[in-house]
Amino acid sequence: MTVLAVGLGVALAALPARAERVPAHLAGLAGQVYDASGDTLKAARKAASPEKQAIFDKAMNAFKRAQVGSWGGKPVDLSKPVAEVARLMKLTPGDETTFDIISELTKVTGDPLVEMVKSHMGEDASRDAVLAAAAAVEQLKAAGGLETGHEIALEDGDMVRIDWSPQTAELVLQALRESDGDDAYEFSLPGKTEVVRDAETGAPTLMAAPDESAVPRAFTAREIRDRIASIFGLWENEKFRMKITGGSADDGRVRRSPAMIEADMTRVREELDELGSAKEFVWEHPETAEIIRQERFRRLDEPWEYKGERQIVPDGDARKVALERELKTLEDEMTGKNLPTSERLDPVAFNAVKASGQARRLTIDFTEKDGPCSYVFTDAYFDGRRVVARGTHKEPCSMNKSLPPAISNELIASWSPPRWLLLRASYDADGALALDGALWGMYVAYDPTAMSVNRIFDPHASDALSFRDGGGGELVALGAAETAWP
Repeated sequence: MTVLAVGLGVALAALPARAERVPAHLAGLAGQVYDASGDTLKAARKAASPEKQAIFDKAMNAFKRAQVGSWGGKPVDLSKPVAEVARLMKLTPGDETTFDIISELTKVTGDPLVEMVKSHMGEDASRDAVLAAAAAVEQLKAAGGLETGHEIALEDGDMVRIDWSPQTAELVLQALRESDGDDAYEFSLPGKTEVVRDAETGAPTLMAAPDESAVPRAFTAREIRDRIASIFGLWENEKFRMKITGGSADDGRVRRSPAMIEADMTRVREELDELGSAKEFVWEHPETAEIIRQERFRRLDEPWEYKGERQIVPDGDARKVALERELKTLEDEMTGKNLPTSERLDPVAFNAVKASGQARRLTIDFTEKDGPCSYVFTDAYFDGRRVVARGTHKEPCSMNKSLPPAISNELIASWSPPRWLLLRASYDADGALALDGALWGMYVAYDPTAMSVNRIFDPHASDALSFRDGGGGELVALGAAETAWP
């Protein structure tokens, strides 16, 4: 079924100065959620306690000062990424059925997405072709790789934040104050994004609306502290067991400052310059075999023959190669190119969470119940809203079970295959703490005949995760205080 969207008439150029600093697509999406939430906000405030009503009022004031009401913006045009998916899947461009197929694809991720793409492309489609199309769908969901978050710092310490997860189609507009004191608060207005057809132009666009499965929530300073404390402990769902404990102050790795790296680069360059000047120019007389060595090049008359440059320093050529290799290593260290893929790429906003003043370091132990396969995230943080972690696969059992063993082993040995974790902490309708998000990985293209890896590409959410504290059904979590674990 095709969903029709209503075109928005507010042009970006007409936005107030503060709103112009917000990325246009985030302003448009968040503005759509806000504009459509008027009645919901009134009802939620009326049902709240006086303490929570005060937070509602603070949030509405923050939204007003950030001029959120002027963020109507334009819908995000997805014509190009939709056309790219259609091309890769060999679907008819602009066709209504094509749009319906692609729209359904945007609602899944990871292995289910790959399987759906394969079912539409047919059994004859190669693995590389299917993965390329799946990667294009992931890019489509992210509107071609646009920013997924933005913050506006207001004058009095309040903040307005937009947090968008393209893979799960979740968008949250927040007003908050980060503080260790009792003046801290947080207000969240949840929304959902969807790929739809614009009613006026018929073009595929990305639109947002309030999330009907969630309600606006206000959190006091006490609740924020409780949420941070209750994140620690044992969590379970039908597939995973997860234990969250406090992390160490550092991960044991020594990271040098840019100034230290630059000093080493200067030393190596100077030594290369000295080595380059420590050479002689050699001439030989063809009749007498006499040799003349020059410190500075000076042409000699015939019959002298020029034999070229030679290093004065013993093993100078080998030393030059070693210094050039050292310089390349230092340059990679300076730019971060030598970092593992999990640190060079940041699809879960790890660095933003880590940089937050509220961030607390974690250690997260994961166990797959059907394995069991266990692994640990030692590089993990929680900022009161998001749990993020990153690492590298070191055990074949933690990778995609459909990969041939030879491919899994090569990935671990030679490719540093990354994994990431992103969970969002919230409270469900009953007031219980909930963690929702996904494990992230990358697609791998390999030669099934030679059994060799060609490339890894496109970070994406591979395993959806949902944990509930005290919830019923098949998703059960056992809460525990931080002190319950050493």
